[in-house]
Amino acid sequence: MTTKHLLLAAAAAFATASCSQEKTTETTETTAVPGGEQTTTTTTIDTVAYRTSADALANQVAADLKASDAAIKTRLQNAYYTRGRALRDLDTRYATDTTGRYAALKAVNDQTTSEVKSIVDPAQYKTYTASQGTYYEGPYTATVVTTTTTAKPSLGARVGQGSGIKKLENDDDDHKVKYNNGAKIKRSDDGSVKIKRADGTKIKIDEDGNRTVKKGLF
Repeated sequence: MTTKHLLLAAAAAFATASCSQEKTTETTETTAVPGGEQTTTTTTIDTVAYRTSADALANQVAADLKASDAAIKTRLQNAYYTRGRALRDLDTRYATDTTGRYAALKAVNDQTTSEVKSIVDPAQYKTYTASQGTYYEGPYTATVVTTTTTAKPSLGARVGQGSGIKKLENDDDDHKVKYNNGAKIKRSDDGSVKIKRADGTKIKIDEDGNRTVKKGLF
C-alpha cells in the first residue's frame, strides 16, 4: 500500500470517527467459518473515555492559548474527541503494520492540527504549533506560521528542524524550549536569546541584537 493510500485511509477513519459521538457504540461483526457456520462478535466501545481525554486536552490548550471563549473550547473538545476515536480505528487496522500505522497516525495528527487552525486566531495558532509536540503523541508535519508569504521560517522551526518539542519550561524571567533533536532555545524577558543547535553550535543574541556564535564539536 502506498503512502498516498495510507493517508487516504487515515483520513477516512478520521471522518468516520467524527460522525458518532454517542456514549457507547456497538459494532457487530459476522465471520464465516468452515462447515457453513457463522460466528457473531459484538464490541461495545466506551466513548466516555475519549470524551474525558478530549475535554482535558481542550482545557489545557485553551489555557495555553488564553482562549476564554466557551465556543472555542467546545470546538477543540470535538476535534480531540474525533482524534481519539480515529486513533482507536488505527490501532485495530494497523495492529501488525508499523509503517502503515506511522503514516496513518501522521495523517490524523495533521488533520487535527488543520482543524485547530480553523478554530483559533493566527496568533493562537502560532503558539499552538510551537507546543504541538506536547499535545500529540506520534509524528506530525512541522507547521510554520508566517505573517507574509516571503517571511522566513520561525526560529523554533529552524532550530528544531521538524523534530518536535520535547519539553517546555517557563518561569518569571526565562522561557525554554527543548527539541527532540537535542536543540534548545532560551528566551529572556530582556529580549536576549540563547540557542544550542543539534550539532552543538551555540548562539547568543543579546538584547541589542548582537550575535555571538561558538561552533560545535561536530
